[in-house]
Amino acid sequence: MKRTSTALNLMSVVLLLAVVLGLLFFVNPMRAEIGLMEVNLAEKELQVSELSAKVAELEAIKEEVGSSGISEDKLLTQVPEGISQDELIVDLSELSTTAGIELHGMSFSTVESEDGAGAVSISASFDGDYEDLIGFLQAVEDSSRKIKVKSINVQLSSEDDVAKASFSLLMEAYYQ
Repeated sequence: MKRTSTALNLMSVVLLLAVVLGLLFFVNPMRAEIGLMEVNLAEKELQVSELSAKVAELEAIKEEVGSSGISEDKLLTQVPEGISQDELIVDLSELSTTAGIELHGMSFSTVESEDGAGAVSISASFDGDYEDLIGFLQAVEDSSRKIKVKSINVQLSSEDDVAKASFSLLMEAYYQ
């Protein structure tokens, strides 16, 4: 009886030892994988929080644009897709006619604007009087197309006691 009890005790110790060794060989390598998975989980949670912040920011911008009353059509009118050089010529010609100044010529070149949007540089020369220049600049400001006046060169002259002025304007119009 003592022999069976010793054999059972020995067998239980061997079985216990086998379980402990099995845990060491199978579970210990999994611990490294679990650690790696925890690091990956933390990275993914950080990415999720960053993306959630971006989504919240974009939703706030969407609400701001929606509440400001600016529609997509109005934005496309102000900053159209493509250069639309022919529309620029027509717009500036109409603005100069409305303001009462004579358009002599225009030249165009594409430039990289400060904010990364596409821009076309416009160099134009006009004749008229100083008050008409002010009217033209006001018309450019009120225009549906977004046009920025970069510089103005004014040369005053007098013919038959009539004050006359020649204007050279450097402007930028934007496109998408």
